[in-house]
Amino acid sequence: MTQRIDEIVEEELLPGHRLRYFHLTRLGEILDDRFKTITKLGYGAGSTVWLAENLEFKKWKNSSVPRYVSIKIAALDTDMAWESRISKLIANAEPSHEGLEFIRIPVDEFLLKRPEGTHSCLVYTPMRETLFQLQHRLRRQRLAPPLFKFFIYCLLEGIDYLHTKCGLIHRDIKDDNIMVTIENDVILTNFVKSQMKNPQPWHIDLGDGRITYLSQSDFGPLQGSKLLPKLADFNLALPGLAKDRGHLSAIQSHRFRAPEVILGCPWSYGVDIWNLGLLMWNLLEDISLFDRPAGEDGGYDAHVHLAQMVSLLGDPPEELIKRERFFRKYQLKEPVTNPCGKKCKNMNEFWGGPFFDDDNQILRKDLVGGKKLADTVTELAGDEKVAFLDFASGMLQWLPEKRKTANELLQHPIFDSLNKKRTQWRIDS
Repeated sequence: MTQRIDEIVEEELLPGHRLRYFHLTRLGEILDDRFKTITKLGYGAGSTVWLAENLEFKKWKNSSVPRYVSIKIAALDTDMAWESRISKLIANAEPSHEGLEFIRIPVDEFLLKRPEGTHSCLVYTPMRETLFQLQHRLRRQRLAPPLFKFFIYCLLEGIDYLHTKCGLIHRDIKDDNIMVTIENDVILTNFVKSQMKNPQPWHIDLGDGRITYLSQSDFGPLQGSKLLPKLADFNLALPGLAKDRGHLSAIQSHRFRAPEVILGCPWSYGVDIWNLGLLMWNLLEDISLFDRPAGEDGGYDAHVHLAQMVSLLGDPPEELIKRERFFRKYQLKEPVTNPCGKKCKNMNEFWGGPFFDDDNQILRKDLVGGKKLADTVTELAGDEKVAFLDFASGMLQWLPEKRKTANELLQHPIFDSLNKKRTQWRIDS
């Protein structure tokens, strides 16, 4: 039975002209002659995600594709060729590396050919939800210190694999791009049964007859503690450059943007370490370390962001200021247009530079506050707090080359108990 919903939902939040690029998926539809859709899990700017049953599962006992899968169906104007290529690189770089367990990659892919065009589809093992969603299920909306430590350890394992074995930079590590596993198969099976009994509601657009389904990604309350984080969404990933060279382009979400990026300097693997360093405050304290780096017009302002960094981390080193001055004059091969519509000849100009005066002080000294990094840590005390801040200092360095690698961070004393358990597990196995 169709249920009318008055509010605009899901993809209909997108500009009207883009809706025609999305695949009109229906409940119970058979995709690629083998996947039967069960419910819609979610959507993004360029795709929808569906839970489906693999109809071939019972036929092949050793199937590499599980019985239930989530399928990411790209819009016609979204190219998933790069994400597919990167996923294959990750899967095959060194499959025995422990870090691969903490990276989410497709188990299969296929094409949906329709009269209006061809939709690329990636097939995944279903996940419970994003780390952001998981955290906000919790009573205090914070990860307890033991779970927090375990999750960061797992993510560092994944990043180490990504950097050292795959030669890739993720570029956008944040809680929305980290998925959490479902604790056990019973949860997924019960969810499927509930969807069969009570199918999700529809919304009908009376203009063109489009049917939109409400997302159904709630697998119920957490059961037990067998949760693993998996780094996901590699559509923005890029290879690192040879000879310690860096990329020059606009990357990362506003609050997670690394200093070398906003100063218009080259960036490389260190941006991922910076991102994870900032993410720790979101998970442990439920705060963004650099909150709303916006100017008077409400838009992102790199000067405000830089001032927030100075407030918490102290003045940037002279070497970074020298780099900022050099890249004020650096000419890109092609001009880039910034969010204000200005064509810029370099990335320093793109972000609104210059940023320093002749005395090596930031231009917006008036924005610098008095709060220190230690003041932002309230969930830990004593030796635990000291150890955490020491660990974080290896990530939140102004100069990217001063940041520790993922492998070096895994050796920090904060992980001594986890490293002992891992060593014992290797001996036992």
